[in-house]
Amino acid sequence: MRKTFLLFAAAMLTLTACDNSKAELQKQLEQVKLISSEKDSLLKDVMATQQFIGDVNAELARVKDASIGKPTKGGAGEMENNGTPAEQRARVLARVEQLTTRMNEVESRLAASRERVKQLSANNATLTAQLAQYDSTITAFKAIIENQKAEIATLTTQVNALQGENKQLKVEKEALTTEKTVLTGEKAALTSERNTVYYVIGTKDELRKKGIIVKKGGILGAGATDLPATSLNPADFTSIDKTKVSEIALPRADKTYRVLSRQDLGATEPAPKGGYKTSIKITNAEQFWTASKFLIIVQN
Repeated sequence: MRKTFLLFAAAMLTLTACDNSKAELQKQLEQVKLISSEKDSLLKDVMATQQFIGDVNAELARVKDASIGKPTKGGAGEMENNGTPAEQRARVLARVEQLTTRMNEVESRLAASRERVKQLSANNATLTAQLAQYDSTITAFKAIIENQKAEIATLTTQVNALQGENKQLKVEKEALTTEKTVLTGEKAALTSERNTVYYVIGTKDELRKKGIIVKKGGILGAGATDLPATSLNPADFTSIDKTKVSEIALPRADKTYRVLSRQDLGATEPAPKGGYKTSIKITNAEQFWTASKFLIIVQN
């Protein structure tokens, strides 16, 4: 009986030991699963962060390319490459801030994972080495971020310099525009003055009263000839643009008219016998107006 009891006790101890071993094995399996999950999660974070850094580097490259261009006179001075360099710089700075936040989050998760893993398996040398590798990766990412910040600081200086140049060029452009406007106005005024000519039509008495024609020569008034006055007032005349007016209408169709001033009548259509009627048609403006810009037409 005693022997049977001892055998039963030994069997029960064996079963208990098996149950304890199975429970310990189950616990270890759960630990492995949790550690593997932490590892996979951190690996995804590392890969996502690496991709994000690649995107930031691409942004930096675009800003560099845009910063190479220099503004030129006569243009707006702004460089277009997905926005101005200042806009691109602001966008890159925002992305680097996001990257810094992401790196801080990864580092925080890594620290929390390290503590959990220590609790699960303090003696797991392989996992400890893996965590050390993650630490190294995070440190490398931080170094990349600092390099990018330094690079952005350099780009900021370049962009500010370009903006200063743009302001200077803008001032110069405005000055040139003002100068051009003045010169254009002066040219227009000179052209208008050069092309402006004057004419007057009237009887001898009317023109004499205005001082436009005067009698000269002869003896005691006999044999005197009507001639244009030495000094003529444009206000007594009608002004026209010789490049635009090629025909001067005469007021009375029942009268004839003659030109008393020094215009070249060879540059007009020939006058009928007795004088011009209806109008004077100019065939060559330069030739007609060269001798005088004041045309005096007298009614016969």
